[in-house]
Amino acid sequence: MRYSAALISVWLGFVCATAAAPGPEVILLKGSISAPNDAERNYARIVAARLDLWLNELAVAHDVIEETDLDRARLGGARVVILGYNPLPPGHHLKLLKKFVDGGGKLIVFYAADPRLAALLGMKLGAYKAASTPGCWSAMLFNEASPPHLPARVSQDSRNIRPVYPAAQDATVIARWAGAAGKAGADPACVISDRGAWITHVLLDDGDTWNKKRMLLGLVGHFYPAAWEPSARASLAAAADWGRYGSVEETVQGIGRLVSGTPREKGAREKLARAEELYARCVSLLEAARYADCFAQSREVRNLLVQAYGCAQESRRGEFRGVWDHSGTGLFPGDWDRTCRLLRAHGMTDIMVNVLGDGRAHYDSRVLFRSGVFEAYGDQLAACTAAARKNGIRVHAWKLCWRVAGAPPDWVAKLKKDGRLQVTDEGATIDWLCPAHLDNLKLEKDSIREILGRYDVDGIHLDYIRYPGSHACYCRTCRAAFEVAVGKRTAHWPDDVVGGALRKEYIRWRRTLITRLVADVGAFARKRRPSIKVSASVYGRYPLCADSVGQDWGEWLKKGYVDFVCPMNYTVDLKRFRTWTLSQLILPYAKNRVYPGIGVTAAEGRLGPVEVIDQIKALRQLGAGGFMLFDLDGVLTNEILPVLDLGITSKPLR
Repeated sequence: MRYSAALISVWLGFVCATAAAPGPEVILLKGSISAPNDAERNYARIVAARLDLWLNELAVAHDVIEETDLDRARLGGARVVILGYNPLPPGHHLKLLKKFVDGGGKLIVFYAADPRLAALLGMKLGAYKAASTPGCWSAMLFNEASPPHLPARVSQDSRNIRPVYPAAQDATVIARWAGAAGKAGADPACVISDRGAWITHVLLDDGDTWNKKRMLLGLVGHFYPAAWEPSARASLAAAADWGRYGSVEETVQGIGRLVSGTPREKGAREKLARAEELYARCVSLLEAARYADCFAQSREVRNLLVQAYGCAQESRRGEFRGVWDHSGTGLFPGDWDRTCRLLRAHGMTDIMVNVLGDGRAHYDSRVLFRSGVFEAYGDQLAACTAAARKNGIRVHAWKLCWRVAGAPPDWVAKLKKDGRLQVTDEGATIDWLCPAHLDNLKLEKDSIREILGRYDVDGIHLDYIRYPGSHACYCRTCRAAFEVAVGKRTAHWPDDVVGGALRKEYIRWRRTLITRLVADVGAFARKRRPSIKVSASVYGRYPLCADSVGQDWGEWLKKGYVDFVCPMNYTVDLKRFRTWTLSQLILPYAKNRVYPGIGVTAAEGRLGPVEVIDQIKALRQLGAGGFMLFDLDGVLTNEILPVLDLGITSKPLR
C-alpha cells in the first residue's frame, strides 16, 4: 500500500508529540461572572463550547477554565489565554491577567467591553457599534501586516462590533471589516501587539468554519509556535479518516469503485489523482518541519476526496428537498431573490420560512405583533413568495405553535393574568399558550387564516405543535375542560392526573387538544385552497412523543390531517439515523409522506458533507420520498450544498 507507511508515521508523530507535551500551554477561559446577566452568561458558554470544539479538532492541547476557578496558579504554566466572550472581567481577574501578560503570557480576546483589558494589550477600546445596513460587516480581510499563515479572508455576518484601536507603538491593525461589496472599510476586525490579539466580535458559527479555525490556530501559533506540529499531524491524519478507509490510498480506491461507470467518473478521478499528489507533498512538508504549510494543504486533500465522493453519488428525480429557514429572512436579509436562486441552483425544491411565532410576525399582520425583522426588512413572506415563484421554489409558512417566550412582555403578562398560559405540575406558569383555552385556539387559527387569505404560499408548516413536556399543562382551564370531557371530578389536582388513577385518561385527553388544532388547520386550509400542503415538524421517537408531549403524528397521517411530516432525526450516528427513519417509514400511511429531517447544524451534532450524503442515501434506500435540512445558514450553503450539488441533488445526467 503506497501511503500506509507515511500515514502510520503521521499518526505516530501525532501521538508522540501529544504525549511529549508537558501540559496544556493554552487556556480557554469560559465566561460566567464577566457577563452581566443570565442570557449573556448562556451565550458565553455557547461561545466557549464552540472554541473548545474547534481547538480539539485542531489538536491544540488546552485547558478550559471557569472564570470562577481562575487564579495565578492555573495561569502559571500557560503561554496563551483565550477569552472567547468575557465582556467585563472583574477587577481581581484583570489583576491576574495583567500579571500573566507582564510575565510574558499572551491574550487572545474576542469582543470584550472593558477598556482596562484593552489597555493591557496596548489598545484603546472604541464605542459599541450596531450594523446600520445588512451585510455591514460581512468578512474580516487580513492585510500585509498580519503574521504568516492567517487566512486572507474570514467570512462572517456580524451585526455588531466593539472596535479597538492601536494605542501602543507595537500594536497594529492586521484585519479590517469588509461590507457586502467585499471591500475593506475603516472598522478594525483584528488588532495585534506583542502582548496579544483582539478581535472585535466573537467567532460565529455561521459558515466559513475552516477559515475561522485557521484564524484561531494562526493566532495561537503566532504566540505559541509549538502548536503547529500536532495540528499539522492531526490534520493530515484526518484527511482520509472517514471511519471506513484506513489510508488515502484506500480512500482513493474506495471512491474510485463507487464512481466507476458513472457520468461524473472523469471529474472524480481527476480529483482523486490530485488528492494523491497533494498528500505526498504534505508528507514531505511534514518531514521538513514545515508544519503550518502542511496544515493548510492537508485540508485541500480532504476537500478533494470529499468532492470526489460527492461526484460518485446519483441524483433522484421528483424528490422533495426542503430546508428550514429559522431566521425568516433568508441568507441575505433584504434580498430573497438571491437566496432562492442559490437554493434552486443547488437542487432544493422547498423552503420552510419561519415567519410567525412567539406572538410576532415577520409580515404585515393584523393578528400578531409585527416583529423587529418586519420593521427592519419589510414583509418577509411577501418578498419570499415573490422570489420563490421566479425561481421555482415552493414556500411553506413555518408557524411556531403555542410558544410565546419571545412575545412583548406586557402582552405575556396579560395572558398570564387572564389564565391563558400553561402551568406546570409544580404550579409554575410558563410562556406557552394553553391548548385547552378557546381564545388561544382561535388565535392560533386566525394567524394561519390570515396567511392563507393574503399570501400565495404552497404550504403551512406547523412546529412546536405539542406540549413543552410531560410537566405541562395543569392549569385551571385544563382541569375544568378535562373534568367535562371525562365526566369525572378530580379531588386532588394535579396529583390525580400526574401520577394517579386518571393519568392515562389525561394523557389521551392532552393528545386530543393538540390534534384538534392540526385537524382544524388541515380542514380550513384545504377548504380555502385545495392545493395547499399542511405539514408538521415532529419528534422522531413515535409513538413515545404521543404520550410525552401530546404529538400523535401517526394519527395525523392516518386521518389525513397533514400531508406530510418531517421527523427531526438529528444525530451524527448513521446507524441510529437509519433505525429512527425505518421506524417512521414502516408506520401505516407513511409512504411518501415522511421526509426525515437531517440536522446539519443542529445542537445534537454537526454533520459534514459526507455524513449528510450518507444520511440522504440511507433514507432513500429505506423508501423516503424526500428530506429536510436544518438549517439555512452559511454552513449549509457554503460547506454542504455545493458538495451535494456535485451528485446527490444535481440534475440527473442520464
